[in-house]
Amino acid sequence: MNPGSLASWKRYLIFCGVGFSGLLVDLGLFHLLHTRTGWPLEAAKVVAAETALLNNFLWNDRWTFGNRPKNSVAPWPRRLLRFHLICLSGIALTLVLLGLLHRWAGVPADLANAIAIVSVSGWNFVWSRRWGWAVSKTPATPASKHSDPDSRPPVP
Repeated sequence: MNPGSLASWKRYLIFCGVGFSGLLVDLGLFHLLHTRTGWPLEAAKVVAAETALLNNFLWNDRWTFGNRPKNSVAPWPRRLLRFHLICLSGIALTLVLLGLLHRWAGVPADLANAIAIVSVSGWNFVWSRRWGWAVSKTPATPASKHSDPDSRPPVP
């Protein structure tokens, strides 16, 4: 197996592990707010999603993408802003799917929420890797040129 593809798979699996922790945060808080305390569906979803997003940012920044060269990655406030922008579109898609599944298809709210989250997670990974934690365009030294084979050129 190509060492580059092994590194890509490892990073993807770590991202999925972080995403799973965010899924648990989102599902647990959504259930508590909507099912247990009666918050409106959309309000409970937004609060749960934002809490999960902050959880995921912290773990991804530290663990998933933490091995990026410090001088080639944007400062953490910019990474957090980028991650929010990436995830906000994902949250919007999740809200649409949640509403369609729950209100139109009759799927229970907790199950509809889980299906919507999993359906949109690929979007977050691709854009996080390509833009959120993208390596800057500074020239690589020969020794570091292939140190992160799954990184993509940053989006301006």
